[in-house]
Amino acid sequence: MLPKFSKVFFRRRWLDFRNGHSIYLAFLLTFVNFILITYNFAIKQLPFGIGEYMNLPLFILFFVALYVPTAITLGVWHRKHQYSVENEALLRQNWMWAWIMQYQIRLIKGKTNPKEDDYVISYLNEILVRTNKGELVGKDDNVTQLPKEGEGDDKK
Repeated sequence: MLPKFSKVFFRRRWLDFRNGHSIYLAFLLTFVNFILITYNFAIKQLPFGIGEYMNLPLFILFFVALYVPTAITLGVWHRKHQYSVENEALLRQNWMWAWIMQYQIRLIKGKTNPKEDDYVISYLNEILVRTNKGELVGKDDNVTQLPKEGEGDDKK
């Protein structure tokens, strides 16, 4: 029996392909290319004789021994010092996050009104339905009913 293929199945495979290609395969190919270009244009062309004693396998060992720890050190520094800067910059541009957080603070303080509550819940429920997470939609009686799956698809 053949598995049932859906749009979601193909979209996930497309995402898997792009991630596998860009994160792993393209990285590996560009890394190998970088090593080969460095060896051919830097080491073999050196005028003072290192190119005569340094063959490609030996260069790869030296290169990896120096380059990988340096890259790891830079990666650790980036994670510890730059991620917070990048995340803050992204959050400063994310109006949806600001709006939802403002609403949550006002909700905690008891300063929202029922119309606003319904609007925010409907907005978030629409996101859940649009992203095929309709089972997570709240079942409150006071929330505007959203179209069932398949209805209103002509808006795409």
